[in-house]
Amino acid sequence: MRFVFLSLFLAGLRQAASRNRALLCLVLLIAAAATASSTGFLLGPAFSEWVPPATLAIGTDGSGALYLLTSGCQAAGSPASRCVTKLSADGKTILSQSNLGFTPEDNVAAIDPNGGIYVIPGIQAGSITAYVAKLSASGTGLAWQTQVTATGVAIGYPSLVADSQGRAYVGGALGPAYQSSVVIRLTAAGAIDFTTQVAGSVTSIAVDAAGGVFALGSGVNGAMVPFLARLAPDGSAGFYTSLPSLSKPGSVAVDPNGNAVLTAISANGSIVLQRYDATGALQVSTGVPTSTSTNGIGVNFVLDAAGNAYVSGSTFILDVGPQYLVPVKNSLLTCGADWLSIFAPDGSLLQATYLPSGAESVPQGASMATGLNSTVFLLHTAGAAFAPTQTGPFPAGLAGTGAYLWSLSPNANAQTSPLTCLGNAATYETSPIAPGGFVTLFGSGLGPGQGVQPQATLQTPFPKQASNVEVTFDGTPAPLLWVQDAQVNVVAPWSLTPGQNTQVCVINNGVNTNCLTWPVVETAPAVFTSDGVHALALNQDGSLNSSTNPAALGSIVTVFATGLGPITPPPADGALVGLPLPANVFPVIVGFPVGAPPFGTTIFNPFEVTYAGPAPYQVAGLSQINFKLGPPASQTDLFPYAGLQGITVAVPSGTSQPFAVYIANQ
Repeated sequence: MRFVFLSLFLAGLRQAASRNRALLCLVLLIAAAATASSTGFLLGPAFSEWVPPATLAIGTDGSGALYLLTSGCQAAGSPASRCVTKLSADGKTILSQSNLGFTPEDNVAAIDPNGGIYVIPGIQAGSITAYVAKLSASGTGLAWQTQVTATGVAIGYPSLVADSQGRAYVGGALGPAYQSSVVIRLTAAGAIDFTTQVAGSVTSIAVDAAGGVFALGSGVNGAMVPFLARLAPDGSAGFYTSLPSLSKPGSVAVDPNGNAVLTAISANGSIVLQRYDATGALQVSTGVPTSTSTNGIGVNFVLDAAGNAYVSGSTFILDVGPQYLVPVKNSLLTCGADWLSIFAPDGSLLQATYLPSGAESVPQGASMATGLNSTVFLLHTAGAAFAPTQTGPFPAGLAGTGAYLWSLSPNANAQTSPLTCLGNAATYETSPIAPGGFVTLFGSGLGPGQGVQPQATLQTPFPKQASNVEVTFDGTPAPLLWVQDAQVNVVAPWSLTPGQNTQVCVINNGVNTNCLTWPVVETAPAVFTSDGVHALALNQDGSLNSSTNPAALGSIVTVFATGLGPITPPPADGALVGLPLPANVFPVIVGFPVGAPPFGTTIFNPFEVTYAGPAPYQVAGLSQINFKLGPPASQTDLFPYAGLQGITVAVPSGTSQPFAVYIANQ
């Protein structure tokens, strides 16, 4: 009876096979289109050096000098205070050090083009009154300190900037629940020039050449819709534009043409870069290529004098999850924990690269500043294995403490890596690969500019060369599913040996790229998703599972996975699976954790799996799993997994990422 049911189900699936393949290819190609870009721009490493481990922020002035805000000076100061160190642009010489004697509020500091240093002194005992201060030119003490709010009133999430005339601007939220904000300008002498109220919670401000202020924040009355506002140079209100397509504001800057440039998190959780003119009209909106939803964690953003935008962030979800693939262009390094993308004023991608980091560190998004001639400085973390290019001016004992400064500058001859990273094609995790698993390779110059999708039949496997592109694993060519300049999708050869490393190389038009050494494991389970959360699933009637077409409770849904291990009889590389169906060697379980088990343990409730094996009429290595959406005896409802990332697919030596399916009435 099981075979009869299966054959009937497969008969229905055949009618949807072409749509199925298109959906799977769509998932595999999500990141490829994002790397189309302009040419002629290339940064290369200028220098790197260790800096004090408690370096909190960096900035530059109009001469290109670099400023570090650290926890205490190296020669003097207490841990409770902060120190501002001025370095030469080449990072080799300490030009001055200013021991603040206090902790700036939220470690906020600003540098004007002439080298003026501004801070917001931290809250003092018994007072939450907000102040702004400017350091003296000698580096000892303050030139002035000004109270900018009424006694006992603090500014929440303050943002501080300064202009070429030595005027300081501070913006931030006031009042209960931060439903209103204030923007204040101080003269070069420290007097309050204007104070303007802004509806909502301001989180970032920027100033243009005329003294107009752009303020970015979230709306009021619980709606929390991001907004962009502009104040005229005299502090009067300009425009106030709600940004309903965005879910979380990032930061704002002003380009040489007076446009406001901002980063934000869109409604679907991705990073966007937008430019607005002085009237509030949207000029350019660009998605920032990342493989995961960042939720705004670890994202940093600056502009250079040409108006190019630099955005950096982490490949980690919430900085604790696995490392993911990121689309890059002319990358200076292969797989890393963090990335840097550079965009021209028209929104085109100029360059995208991984950042260096050590295996011993938990990478964070880098702090950044730009100098002269599109030089960029990044404050980052790495393990002791990281080898900087110069010793720098700080004590030798700081080596290996984790914080380092990396400088990039224009270099047409910078060495880049065409093949930058590879990972699981279903999740984009840069995890080990399994024989027969779907693998995605990222880089630039890997294939033709226009993507090509090879074809296969039951008689003819997927080709191992397409559009003059070939991918080899230890010299063995792999079947190609998609080839394009920035992304190549392949099926790992079944002959790979678990427990060993494999050398992965790309040959494009007869030219070898660099190769990557990658670990091989027995299984690397992963489920294909439509949005990173919900499985690319079919309902029992063969229709696509979606929010508008959810599965009924008690019905059977189908998901697709890769990396579940060997199948028997062993297939040829790239062959399509026909009848009679082969079988997966390892048993497959689908389920979810529930309840409140003792700490360190998990109660795993399995679903009823009606079929788990090679997907018919698809390339060998793709598994189809049919399971019944009904709670097991130990559960009376679907809450633990309905609409949540709680379901997993498990084999004896591995478990997939959590995923969800859409369920009716849930």
